[in-house]
Amino acid sequence: MRKIKDRAKQQRIARRKHCRELRARHSHDNRLLKYHRLHKKATKNISYTSMDAPTNFSILDNRDSVIQYFNTIKHMLNQKEYTQMNLRKVASIDLPTLCLLGAFMLDRNTRSEYLEVTSPLSNSAAYRFFEEAQFENMIIKKRRPDFNSGVFLSRREDEVNKEAIGDILTKTVDYFGESNQQRLRDLPPIIIEIVTNTADHASPDSRYTLPWIINTYETKDGNGNKLKQYCIIDMGVGIYETLIDKANSQQQGKSLWHTIIKRENSQGEFFKQAIPKGLQSRTTLPQRGKGIKYIYDTVSGDDMYKRFEIITNKAKVNLTNLGLVEKDSSENLPATIYYWEVCVE
Repeated sequence: MRKIKDRAKQQRIARRKHCRELRARHSHDNRLLKYHRLHKKATKNISYTSMDAPTNFSILDNRDSVIQYFNTIKHMLNQKEYTQMNLRKVASIDLPTLCLLGAFMLDRNTRSEYLEVTSPLSNSAAYRFFEEAQFENMIIKKRRPDFNSGVFLSRREDEVNKEAIGDILTKTVDYFGESNQQRLRDLPPIIIEIVTNTADHASPDSRYTLPWIINTYETKDGNGNKLKQYCIIDMGVGIYETLIDKANSQQQGKSLWHTIIKRENSQGEFFKQAIPKGLQSRTTLPQRGKGIKYIYDTVSGDDMYKRFEIITNKAKVNLTNLGLVEKDSSENLPATIYYWEVCVE
């Protein structure tokens, strides 16, 4: 009799647990990603201005609209207006936009105490992408999990975690196969180059670090070949704005960048001319070469890189085809996005 009662009790516990899991699974449509409220008590009776994100929430395909949306939200928060980023109508999203959203939420310059972010509908492709890219772990937990399951890294300190970057390579080799390890050898130096520059220079105030995010996503191309996406977000002021500041701080007439910037009306055209010469990173690590020029020289000569794009300020730069210059955006992105795809056929 006692065994029967114990079994019945276990079944009741299992049913309650199952019901909780079902409720949690189906409550995503109405939940808010109020990450800042993990640290603060909920504020009651506040009316939020809801701002719908673009349906095509892709900075790769819908750059002007996405940047305008982020800039509008930032302006509202700066005005201390309680604002809701409503993602419920988002039908499509890509990795760089997801990472930009995460970095925006983590950025201390974002007045997050006035911000709410809704998740996409749980039956949408956008929400499935949120889950597959482990967005909530990246933002809520703010720590590096096991790369074998998470494959992302978010900045919580100034030092570059080279062990974590090594884990990215390990995961990549596991995905494409051990036979391709030599072919993939340039990936860690590229990531270290970008992340070190971000950690050293993105924040002028060492007490007030800016976030950066690395995330990767495994998928397949149109022919069914394995393809891996990589994204790094640098929440500094943007490469072009940095060079403007650098040029203005030097005596006019002696600055290479002042001359080139003055000559080129388009930011995209400026990068087309300047990158092959080298933007001359200010760090001195021996493996780093000349910053973006080093990356350009590496990826432009290797067909393994199916695309490698930099989105910064008003420019979108294609390092695998630098001659393909896109029109400058009407909106300014005060950050830098590095996005690339690798396919080992």
